Amino acid sequence: MKTRRQKSSSANWLQDHPQRTFLLLSGALTLILYWRSFTSPFVYDDLEQIVNNPNLSTWGSFVQRFLLHPVELTTSFLGYAGSTYRPLFWFSLFIDRALWGLDAGGYHATNIALHLINSNLAFALLRRLKMPLLPAAAVCLLWLSLPINTEVVAWISGRSYALCTLFVLACLLSAFNSIRHGGWTWRLACFFAAICAGLSHELGILILTLLLLLLLLIEEQRSKNFFITLATVALAAFAVEAARFSVKVKSFSGIASFKWASLVLSKYLALTLFPLRMSVERSTFSSPGQSQSWSLAVIVCIVLTFGYAVLRRRNHPALLGGLTWFLICIAPFIVLTNYQGLAERFAYLASIGIVAAIIAGCSIPNQPRLRNVLAGAVALWAVWNLYRTTTRVADWADPMQLFAHSLQATPQSPSLHYNLAYSQKVKGDLHAALDEYQRTIQLDSNYPHAYASLGDVYLQLGSFKEAQTAYKQALVQAPDDIPTLLNSGTVDQSIGAMSEAEATYQRVLKLDPSSSAAHVNLGVLYMKENRSNDAAHQFTIAIDQKTKDPIPYFNLAVLYQQSGHPDQALTLYKRVLELKPNDEDTLENIKVLEQSH
Repeated sequence: MKTRRQKSSSANWLQDHPQRTFLLLSGALTLILYWRSFTSPFVYDDLEQIVNNPNLSTWGSFVQRFLLHPVELTTSFLGYAGSTYRPLFWFSLFIDRALWGLDAGGYHATNIALHLINSNLAFALLRRLKMPLLPAAAVCLLWLSLPINTEVVAWISGRSYALCTLFVLACLLSAFNSIRHGGWTWRLACFFAAICAGLSHELGILILTLLLLLLLLIEEQRSKNFFITLATVALAAFAVEAARFSVKVKSFSGIASFKWASLVLSKYLALTLFPLRMSVERSTFSSPGQSQSWSLAVIVCIVLTFGYAVLRRRNHPALLGGLTWFLICIAPFIVLTNYQGLAERFAYLASIGIVAAIIAGCSIPNQPRLRNVLAGAVALWAVWNLYRTTTRVADWADPMQLFAHSLQATPQSPSLHYNLAYSQKVKGDLHAALDEYQRTIQLDSNYPHAYASLGDVYLQLGSFKEAQTAYKQALVQAPDDIPTLLNSGTVDQSIGAMSEAEATYQRVLKLDPSSSAAHVNLGVLYMKENRSNDAAHQFTIAIDQKTKDPIPYFNLAVLYQQSGHPDQALTLYKRVLELKPNDEDTLENIKVLEQSH
């Protein structure tokens, strides 16, 4: 008898502890899929948004930049500029910066944790909607492993979508508790979750629509708590929109054409269900005016499937609910012309609905054989998802691999060619980088950073005339770009055009009087012209402006050494070693000084 009870208890573990069991399963699956991300570097927009972002360093600069002002978003492909207001997303990066510094692993751990939490919140929501245990677990585990979600999870800069999804799901769960149990605790939880969703990403505005959808599906009784909860969510949405209005956010500039919307919708379905080729940058996958015949066929299939779901809504509400959820969540990205055509991360929240509809559809047939066939197809799809997600996460762990594989999907993307070239340059493959920068310029001749980077590669290769030509072209398009001006001056100096180089450095100082690099470069130029006093003056200014930079100390020490002031030179060399221990050039120069004594 005792043995039977133990077996029964073991068999019913999933039924007795569904949330705990799902947490263990989802945690194990997440680690299997995303373990590579813990050692992945910063990549793509991470460099600008995190690594080189001074506004994440101090609280004051964070508040001024991200709480009081929107972040400008330029969409050259669609021909307009917009802006976003996502202070909670930036706050999460600010916290990570305080905790981890520039260790990318900590940031990736946050993204992975958000994805895991979202799958568990989705599971809890489906159970609250009376979906049976096994189908609910299947939906959430499949969603957890969707390849299209890798852009949100494996890319730190994609976090706003995961963060918004967390608060959307938390708000919906709190709303159901508020409706059924009442109490200000659940209402406040619902209100603040809705606020946080809206401050993480613009998709938070959809919470009220999604809540109404779920309430209609389960035919929730109208009550006092029902209307109070709806009013709470509406008030939160109004508060977020008021904040966005106060900082003058420009969310979108128009409505997309039907042809464009149908094409993009078809692409999202294909990428969600069977993504053969994936890309981190899809603004060039087709033009806004382009249409494809197969996209119309897909739209017809969607309409027919939706009509069938309406007919079966009584017995199988999850089919209609999943399809409607998907259409609601993806609508802003296919109807409003605010985003760069198409991006895989845009489907993160919407893809929950597609998976729910698929699992619901498998339970409709009454014939056991047909149901088994459908279950087998879903199992094969799950295996494919595991494989494709694993390979895509591996791409995100290697920038060169990421951009090279992305170019297979979107070969006409200047941005991808540019970033691949940058990765090749960092790896030291200068000739390959040269080819990619030239390809970038062929695709987009109005790309000043590409010209400047092309000049950088030529400079490293010692091809000064080619570098000078590239820098001049970059400065035609961006005449006040300080790094390009500095490098252009270096090239002029290398080919003996001293007056042109001096004029360039002086121009930099007019644009930015605190440019330590310009003073250092001027000092080096004056040294070559035997203007020792002028050179010493420039190096001294550079030291005053950047006291932790060893370069001006070293150059001034060399100047003193060459001009017969060994004691001053030795003092400066020691300072260089404090800032840059074991510097070979400094140690060699000290050795020369000691031998001369």
